[in-house]
Amino acid sequence: MLTEPEIKLLKVKDIHLAGGILVDGFPSVGLANAIASECMVHSQKAELAGVMDSPAFPALSIVRSAMPHFPTRLYVNQELKLAMFVSELNLDPTLFRPVALAMLHWAEESGCSLVISAAGIPQEDDSEVDSQVYAVGSTSRVLKRAAEAGIPPMISGTITGIPAILLNEAFVKNLDVMVLLVGVRKDAPDFRAAAAIAVALSKLVPGALCDVESLIHEAEIIEDSMKKARKDQTASPVREMYG
Repeated sequence: MLTEPEIKLLKVKDIHLAGGILVDGFPSVGLANAIASECMVHSQKAELAGVMDSPAFPALSIVRSAMPHFPTRLYVNQELKLAMFVSELNLDPTLFRPVALAMLHWAEESGCSLVISAAGIPQEDDSEVDSQVYAVGSTSRVLKRAAEAGIPPMISGTITGIPAILLNEAFVKNLDVMVLLVGVRKDAPDFRAAAAIAVALSKLVPGALCDVESLIHEAEIIEDSMKKARKDQTASPVREMYG
């Protein structure tokens, strides 16, 4: 029988989050949740409170200002009672479950009343991407909270990865988990979708901020670049190949 990899949560500082919210910022399709979480960390000037590590994680250090950082970090704004996991790791699927369970365990230990995750719904490259954010909840309490924030429910569909495990485990344990869903382009980081997720988070966490305008600006740059690449590709002459 295979044993799940050990996931360690190493505390950097003491925190008090009774009744608070934990946001899962592990990357998913389109990177919308990861980008939104990073944006909120910087906008809130949240403090580093801990790191997540495992022998199964890649040997990686993120260097910023000539200083090392763990690739998976926990930031906290105690005034808002808001905690956010951010990660630069592209996890192997075998790690989804232990990582999700570690986050749920930390949320319970810290007294958080809600865990929020997000998932991208891949759209075709040339199709119109739906920027409407939808919600799925592990309990009726969560769906009511989403409705009060003006976020409609996703009635049917499928969710994969860490968000799926968070939902399923929370359903069994009667814990409150909300997964936000938004359409994303699958071929590039989707800053427009990240902006939509950030706006939804600000509705769910009063006082939470994110520089949404900068995300939209990044989205426009990437979209223009993609349009130009497609145009150049179409205009390129096709050379005949001879044997």
